[in-house]
Amino acid sequence: MKITNHQQLPEPLYQAIVQQSQAHSVGKADISCTQLIDAPLIAWLWRNYGDSVEEDASVYPVGGTASHRLWALYGSLAHKILEAYQGDGLHVETEAITEVDGFRVSGHLDLLVFPDGTIQDYKFTSAWTVAAAKKDGKIEWERQLNVYRFLLQHDPSLNFAAVRHLQIVAMLRDYGPRHVSEGLKPVEVLDVPLWEDEQVETYIKERVRLHQAAMGKEIPPQCTPEERWANKKGEDKRCDSYCAFGKQQLCPYRE
Repeated sequence: MKITNHQQLPEPLYQAIVQQSQAHSVGKADISCTQLIDAPLIAWLWRNYGDSVEEDASVYPVGGTASHRLWALYGSLAHKILEAYQGDGLHVETEAITEVDGFRVSGHLDLLVFPDGTIQDYKFTSAWTVAAAKKDGKIEWERQLNVYRFLLQHDPSLNFAAVRHLQIVAMLRDYGPRHVSEGLKPVEVLDVPLWEDEQVETYIKERVRLHQAAMGKEIPPQCTPEERWANKKGEDKRCDSYCAFGKQQLCPYRE
């Protein structure tokens, strides 16, 4: 992927985003946790068209909203600060790799682990996202943290005690006075459901099966409505405004 700088970010910020994008590889694994949870079609598009696609460092072309790459950089800055002031928690920044049905699944973990078996993952996110998560949960966070737990406890090179609690520490990047009346705080600690071992293993095995089936040249099935962020109006928000492959007509399912 080519990272452009059409909005003329200061060079240090632009280079940081480029370097951060290049650093997120699967290394010795076959697939990352993020890719595993995401649509097999997206992984297939990356393998086949990743060198052809462009994305701006700071702004999405449609709608002019801030790019996830810029938000990810802000989140990394917050993690760096937290490393120096972790308190009673043990900061863990490591790669965990576990083989599942012949597929090596990796996760680059940047977490706080506490003696009581609690894992905390820090998110730099929007007030709207947190409000929705407090009301209905957020399945993406639930899947991510449970897969992380599985990788931590099954990587033979690591030695972690049993994980008993999962939490997201959400830092609201757009918090303001209006959010007080909505019952939101600048930082929200959200408990994440801890899956039974059998449930998380079954989930990972099914995702591995779907991704293994998409490893060839044959085009995988279209992303599900959930993966396309389909709304009640019939709009596929991810495809229309956020997916680089969809916007640049590289996805075979886009007209």
